[in-house]
Amino acid sequence: MTVHPEVDWSVLEHAYGAAEDTPGLIGALRGEGWQAALDNLYASILHQGTVYNATVPAVPLLVDVALDASAPGRLGAIGFLESYGESIWEGASESSHYLPDDTDMDDFDESARAALADAARRLVPLLADEDGDVRAATYRFTMFLAGEPVAAEVVPVLRARFGVEDTTAGSAALVASLIRHGKFRRADFKAVIARGDEAVVFVAAWSSIAEGLELPGALDHVVRLWLTQAGKYAGSGPEESLVILASHAGAGAIPVLHGLVGSVDVEALAEAWVEVALRSRGAGDEVVDGLLQLTPRDASVVSALDQVLPAVPHRAAEICDVVAELADSGDPVVLASVATTLFGCRDPRWAAPARAATLSPIEPTVNRRSNRTAFAYALVGFRAAPDDVNWAADDVFEVVVAALNTWRSAAWIEVLSALPATQDMVRAVVPLAPELPHQVGKLLALAKASNPALDIPPLRAVAERNAWVVTVDALSDPDADLDAAFREAWEAVGADEDLIEAWATRPTPALREACLGQLTGTADTSFPGRFAQLAAARVVGDPEITWPTVLAVLNEGENPLPQAVELALTVPGRRAEVVAVLRDIVANGRQTWSGTDHFSTAAAVDALIDLGEIDAADAGNHLVSALMDAIADYSAGRVAPVVGRALVKLTADQPELREHLRAELAPIVAGDQRIPTAGGTIADDVEIVNAVRAAL
Repeated sequence: MTVHPEVDWSVLEHAYGAAEDTPGLIGALRGEGWQAALDNLYASILHQGTVYNATVPAVPLLVDVALDASAPGRLGAIGFLESYGESIWEGASESSHYLPDDTDMDDFDESARAALADAARRLVPLLADEDGDVRAATYRFTMFLAGEPVAAEVVPVLRARFGVEDTTAGSAALVASLIRHGKFRRADFKAVIARGDEAVVFVAAWSSIAEGLELPGALDHVVRLWLTQAGKYAGSGPEESLVILASHAGAGAIPVLHGLVGSVDVEALAEAWVEVALRSRGAGDEVVDGLLQLTPRDASVVSALDQVLPAVPHRAAEICDVVAELADSGDPVVLASVATTLFGCRDPRWAAPARAATLSPIEPTVNRRSNRTAFAYALVGFRAAPDDVNWAADDVFEVVVAALNTWRSAAWIEVLSALPATQDMVRAVVPLAPELPHQVGKLLALAKASNPALDIPPLRAVAERNAWVVTVDALSDPDADLDAAFREAWEAVGADEDLIEAWATRPTPALREACLGQLTGTADTSFPGRFAQLAAARVVGDPEITWPTVLAVLNEGENPLPQAVELALTVPGRRAEVVAVLRDIVANGRQTWSGTDHFSTAAAVDALIDLGEIDAADAGNHLVSALMDAIADYSAGRVAPVVGRALVKLTADQPELREHLRAELAPIVAGDQRIPTAGGTIADDVEIVNAVRAAL
């Protein structure tokens, strides 16, 4: 056994904290309880594909197990190393998520790749192991060496195994790896076909399409063998295999999708078409054509069209006409999907299927990339960022009332919060207060705060006297003991931005006292807490008292930064300090629990542009860097709108700078590959690109 350097596992971390249990779990792979140990290793040091600082030193120990022919968990160790290689291949070692703040990411990435390379060299003998399962597992591991320098050492050995490997599983894994590495030729495909093992033929054809390798006849073989072989490769069944193929091949999978019409169910084809559009910006029209050809049209087709629609706005009218044909469906899921798609296009035909859907005793959900979203949220978004509903306010109100009467769903109360506060709204929700006391109470309290003329009856029938019920009753009663009511509400919920702002419309000594308690001179550890501190500072209003806390929140950056800047600039004589903090954020960045906070950098640059306190060229460079870094961290969806707005201001009168920035950002807006985001939707990519294009 190879001797490894001593590792202090107590100072390393995995998904659940200190990694002291890691060596014991690896050692357990040599015993009868190896499967449970392997499951724990996946959950701890490779949780959801994350590479932690405890993962890298675990790799050589796992190689030891893989090389031990007597270890019951030997195959599990090789499979784990394959998963580690996949994580590296997908860029996990380049992400600072879940790593200590002081991690040097260049060093970490280098060490993670070095561990993979060392594992590859040590596992080379297993490519000729007498155990066929071990060989197959090791071939699969080598697939994720593509692009790594060590591949130059391993691939020749792989190549030498072609024609020697005699098992189906081994041959299939070997062929897939050779194709990934670009070392599979047309003559090799002919040899595979001549051998007559249909499973290997299918894998060769599937992999060539996935990797963009043109092999004559590959398409025909994939289509011919799909129903008998796809369930055995790249997924748990033919449907999943198709989606995976589309996600790898992008537009290259289009001929396969056409070839499988009638052989694969409509839902799988619809999902695969969405994957093609997610991979390729240029495939939008072909994807729409493919979806429109699917029959029967059902909720999956409507959902797919809805997801693709942001990429093809010029076809919105055509898509809406097709979708509207299903508005008389008896399936509530179809009705909800139809209503959602039409609403997103501001097509007034949305209301009829939406009302029809509310007749279902069970609220339908709408599918979005294998995620089920409640009808209310699919229709108008979440309360934090609702879509504009004013264009259809009357119909929205009617649908919400029908939905509430049928389902008593809190989500539909949130939809009401996107509408203007009216007396009709009060009449609609007051009867629901006993069943939904928190949601109704909050809606009515905020409505009363924004529209004091509303007549809201006491919610005495509500048994649960939560903070919001207490608040709405107090705000609606001119004779209420406001101090006592506020104290009761505050004690029930604690510091809350919305609660502070609602009570600010009828301020009391108790409100000021509570707000003073939030002004500690330090920033709260949570975003909601910091927003509450800013709300408290607005209530107190005294700059001498509020400034230390406002400065602390400003210095933390993150989500509250724009509000903190706005408030800080109202404090007399503090402009220079505000500018200094913003410059520090731009120069040194800020960190969140998940890594570098690119939003703070962009927002700080934006503020400095407004203040005229940053050189235009420097501002442009910082904005481009923040956006590019956010793309790498899958957070561009939050950063791009800020960057776009800032660039519009920056380049308004500077055409030379605009040309420079256009060249810098061309890869974002001109490429066929969509920008990866946490949400992973086509709409995310379109919004990011549109934000950049609007500026340039």
